[in-house]
Amino acid sequence: MGGIISKPKMPDTSAAQKAQAEAMEKQTEMLNQQEARLKAQEQSAQATAAASARSRRRGRGAYRLLLSSMRGGAAATGIKGSGTTLGG
Repeated sequence: MGGIISKPKMPDTSAAQKAQAEAMEKQTEMLNQQEARLKAQEQSAQATAAASARSRRRGRGAYRLLLSSMRGGAAATGIKGSGTTLGG
């Protein structure tokens, strides 16, 4: 009967707090890794764009674009309006 009148005991939350702190550290680490990965992708994309711009400025651009893998469609179809195809 003494349990009815006495104050209730607080549950032990130290394990839950420790687990929450570990989860927050893990999430922070994952976010840092993701930011590093995105930064590397951005730098790679910028390098690719710069290389592409350099190649266009250096000449022979039309021929390079014709054979480029970045060009849409098949390279063997030739240039529109020229009436010729490559290798054919």
